[in-house]
Amino acid sequence: MKNVGIGAVLMLISVSASAGESLDICLVTGTPPTDIKYEKIQRIKIGKGTYGSVTDILPAFADKANSLGANAVVNYIGSQRFGFWPWRFIRPIVRGEAVKLHLDNGKTCQDIGGSTVKRVIETNKEPHLI
Repeated sequence: MKNVGIGAVLMLISVSASAGESLDICLVTGTPPTDIKYEKIQRIKIGKGTYGSVTDILPAFADKANSLGANAVVNYIGSQRFGFWPWRFIRPIVRGEAVKLHLDNGKTCQDIGGSTVKRVIETNKEPHLI
């Protein structure tokens, strides 16, 4: 019985660590400066089926990027789109391209014009406006 309890605790710690890492994903509106090297992984898009805010779906978007091995998303766009029944509701959509950034010389996400998912959620602003 103790083994089951320990296993459950370790699994929760692992999930918490993963969620924390995904909130550190760098979001860049557009592309980074030309001196920043990056590897393209995959285009990703997450949408919510009903009305809501872009910040509601950013954690799932970050988790998707993190699961692909990305540490950033370039060409990031978060917006409200009309759903299937446009006269009834609009829904949030986030999209971009998951990439692996290679930051040199101590550069950070902010140094290249981006912001972390966590910071975007806290401020409710586009990454380039933070």
